[in-house]
Amino acid sequence: MKLRRLLMLISLFAVFAVPAIHADEADDAEAAAQQEERRKEAFRFGFDSIVNDLNQQYLDSFVRAIDQEDMVDRIYGLRLIDPRIKKQFADNLENSFALMVQTGAGIARAGVVPPSGVPDEGVRYTLLGVESRGELGRAVVRMDLSNFQFNYQQYDLRLGSGGRVIIVDWTDYLSGLTFSESIGRYLVLAAPSKTALRKLVDTQNVNERELYLFGEILKAARDGNIGKFKETRDGMHERFQRQRIVVESGVHVAKARRQRGEMVAALGEMIKHFPEEPLYSLMLLDHLFPQKKYEEGIAALARLADELDFPDAAMEARLSAAYLAAGNPAEAVIYADAALEREPGLELGWLSALNARNAVGDFAGAVTALTGLESNFSYDLGPETLKKSRVFGDLMASGEFAAWLETR
Repeated sequence: MKLRRLLMLISLFAVFAVPAIHADEADDAEAAAQQEERRKEAFRFGFDSIVNDLNQQYLDSFVRAIDQEDMVDRIYGLRLIDPRIKKQFADNLENSFALMVQTGAGIARAGVVPPSGVPDEGVRYTLLGVESRGELGRAVVRMDLSNFQFNYQQYDLRLGSGGRVIIVDWTDYLSGLTFSESIGRYLVLAAPSKTALRKLVDTQNVNERELYLFGEILKAARDGNIGKFKETRDGMHERFQRQRIVVESGVHVAKARRQRGEMVAALGEMIKHFPEEPLYSLMLLDHLFPQKKYEEGIAALARLADELDFPDAAMEARLSAAYLAAGNPAEAVIYADAALEREPGLELGWLSALNARNAVGDFAGAVTALTGLESNFSYDLGPETLKKSRVFGDLMASGEFAAWLETR
């Protein structure tokens, strides 16, 4: 009887206790989900505020969002920096940190902050998205530059005390580098030792002669000596020519010297050795599109879009233009319409829509684009302007265009 009573009690416990355990687990899961949503909202609100400040030309919140001590640790990392250079950097950090950050974030035009401390007024920052997991987050920002050019920056974030958003580091897609890597590399190359140079090479069995020439390549890039850089690089074995730091330095030095021909040639080296690297996709467009390699350019944009992993109207507008140039106007219309639906205020979206719709004979849609451009962006797209381009001949002869002129 005692055994039977014991078994009955165990059965009753199983019946009533299991639902209680499940209820506790459900409550815990709901509480965890709510906490995660609060973190996500803190990331969204905090970083959106920083981006809004940038658009108001207020830079202090961006600089303050960086944990200076943590960033310096990331810059130093395991890099072999000359002790004198390291000391100079540390001694000047208090006065130079804000300028260094602003320059590295692309806030300043041509890498120089004006005396007023105000960034280039032509740059517009758009937060494409923020995501988080626990205390860590990621944000992607689009920078609208002049002449319908765009840059993208991906930020690594974390939450500090009180829900404060802290910028850990960021990747700039027009340089293909993180901020900490760009500064750390600069410090190493200011006075590189043989040991430091060996650490920069990802190949084995480097002899003294090769190491010397490798150092000469990087010092030439550091000093902006394009001629010496090319001469030294071209005389070395391909295993050194394809080193990431060499390939990247060739592009950076040509861009810094504003020598477009040399930059296009350096981008040719980049696409030769790293044709499918998403980190370089944005830079490679300056080589692919002028060479009329539109399909390769479309693939590069697609890789970049996958890397950023947030929808973007500017990306869709550029893909529209690329598909049109590649002879696929139907696809161009799809991307142009998507760009306008996502961001009606994007000028490039309207331009892409005009060209794509005109190419497929959608003159009603083209006239809508003409209206959008004139109404929102002060274009004058009457007959005197459109007749300068042969592609608009059929549009100008259409009834839709004639009706538009009457109500314009």
